[in-house]
Amino acid sequence: MDRLQVLCFAGTYALALASDLARVVVRAPLRWYATLTLTAIGFAVHTAFLLHRLVVGNALQAPTVFESFLLVAWLVAATTLYLSVRASRKTAVGIFLLPIVLGLAGAAAFAPRASWADWGGWAAFWGTVHGLFLLVGAAASAVAFAAGLMYLLQARRLKLKQPIRFGFVLPSLEQSERLNRGGVAVAFPTLTIGLVIGVILGWAMRANDRATISWTDPKVLSGLAMWLVFAVLAHAQFRWAMRGRRVMILSIVAFGFLIFALVGVDLLLPTAHGVPGHEDPARAATSRLTSPDDLSGSDTIEFTSKTLTLPSPLRSLPIPDLGMMSPFPSANPRPSPAFPTKPGRSAS
Repeated sequence: MDRLQVLCFAGTYALALASDLARVVVRAPLRWYATLTLTAIGFAVHTAFLLHRLVVGNALQAPTVFESFLLVAWLVAATTLYLSVRASRKTAVGIFLLPIVLGLAGAAAFAPRASWADWGGWAAFWGTVHGLFLLVGAAASAVAFAAGLMYLLQARRLKLKQPIRFGFVLPSLEQSERLNRGGVAVAFPTLTIGLVIGVILGWAMRANDRATISWTDPKVLSGLAMWLVFAVLAHAQFRWAMRGRRVMILSIVAFGFLIFALVGVDLLLPTAHGVPGHEDPARAATSRLTSPDDLSGSDTIEFTSKTLTLPSPLRSLPIPDLGMMSPFPSANPRPSPAFPTKPGRSAS
């Protein structure tokens, strides 16, 4: 049912994008009104769905990957709606932002619904705060990414002195740069706060013997690399020598690092992030022998990856020493004859 509801407002966003792309053949003002109306309807249904998940499903206390994707998509959709109203009717804003919304909604449709924040108490609260700051930073980074694309395309058109084609009027370089600067100004501090909370939470969990992730985990290392790239990007915003095209390219690179740190690591690399009950694989691989006093019903003895199941009547029998048994026992085992020793020599 959730997937159908997501496809419902995602389909409305897709119609809004198609209406915006129709500027190639339709130049009438009615097309702009249709695009704005469809975007507003999709945003309204999207908002109602998130409110329902918040009230009924208690999504704020235990957000899932599914809800995280939808929240970032909602923030980007809100920005799209705001910029569409503020910009001129001929400016192509939704063409760059609506595909991001659709991509996030499509990823949410196939994302897991199970909650991994099941620690409870203060750990669950601060884990939620940590995730919300990262999601807001991700949405702001997506806006900066779209602004960087618009800037580069507009700069290329002006450099080649190309006329406006197919009705695709892009924002001016100043407008794109202002939008990019605003996105970075929100993304860098929110990502920084989210990562700092995550580090403090990791220390606190480790102090309480509840550590689930090591400092060399791919999730931690990729988050650190992402923060360094955004720190360079934030520094470049204040240097006139790097303003313009270099900052826009760096914004696109930073967004790629963010996508890899938040999503790519979980899909491509082994990580313990988000697994509260994570068990050390080396510890799980060691041999574990169940005591006969604890056995009931069917007795199971584990030797590394081998499992030996004994029926209930045999639980009172002594367990043989498996290390002294031959790996190829005969069908009719017989006791081995004792070897005689020569006089004057010890048996050893």
